[in-house]
Amino acid sequence: MRHITLLTLIGMLALGFQACERPFTYDPNDVPVFEGLEAPTADEGHQIHVPPFPVPAQYEREFFLRMPIGNTEEIYVSRFQSLCRPGTHHLIAYGYEDENDPRNPEVGVMRDQNLSDGRGNFNLTMGDGAMYYLTQEPNFTLELPEGSALKIPGNATVDINSHYFNATDEIRFGEVYLNFYTVPQEEITEVLVVDDINNSDELYLPPGETTDVEYVEMFDETVEIRMMLSHMHKRGIQFDVYYVGGERDGELIYSAFDYQHPPTQFFEPLLSIPAGEGLRTVVRYFNETNRAISFGVTSEDEMGILFYLRKEI
Repeated sequence: MRHITLLTLIGMLALGFQACERPFTYDPNDVPVFEGLEAPTADEGHQIHVPPFPVPAQYEREFFLRMPIGNTEEIYVSRFQSLCRPGTHHLIAYGYEDENDPRNPEVGVMRDQNLSDGRGNFNLTMGDGAMYYLTQEPNFTLELPEGSALKIPGNATVDINSHYFNATDEIRFGEVYLNFYTVPQEEITEVLVVDDINNSDELYLPPGETTDVEYVEMFDETVEIRMMLSHMHKRGIQFDVYYVGGERDGELIYSAFDYQHPPTQFFEPLLSIPAGEGLRTVVRYFNETNRAISFGVTSEDEMGILFYLRKEI
């Protein structure tokens, strides 16, 4: 099964904005007022807050920031709520497989994917465990069905991946709030994990053309899917997912037509895909530019990723 990791994608980085020196210094008095999210109570859950940070003019800023959740014991999260200042491209929260691995980045240190002169930061490291949360929207809530939750180990840290773009001639500011709302373990009947498939190898968009990019993923064990969510960039105009194999072969099971607001589709009952069957993604793009575009991490590149929540095996 092919999985997307942003660390791998750094090698594909293609900057669409002019590369010139852009220091990240700013006057705190220039930060506009922004009303954030109220934190959950101690009985309700936890909050992570990334304070205001500058996004220079005519620049894309993407970084990783390892932060503690604050949970001393294993928790089960049934609802996530995030709020970001305007200009966000995406927000992702990754976990760490081994919190004590000496290769893990230092807690509280912002690691920019792009250096101030626009080059890719090839020394970047990131969370190597589960993905817990993702959204492209500045204000989003993911509420799982009753009895469902994502499990997060005690004393966990998360790698916050925030991506902002600023096409204006003035400095802008980003800021991130992420709430984790928990439920008691005895109320959980289904533990979910985030997984994905992508069209990174197939994605090539000739200039001035509309292109459909297909990718097929066949599963070698039964996969039970509770939710789907697509991800494409601004030249993506349609994202369809079809069932492959068995009696449902060719059935359309998911569609998205707005890259900024893809639908979050839940399946009740679970979408059960036996071993030997799979999914086919068909993503349509329109490349209005005079250059070829491929899979990459900036907003001027493209992506075609299907994220899904599946039942833990």
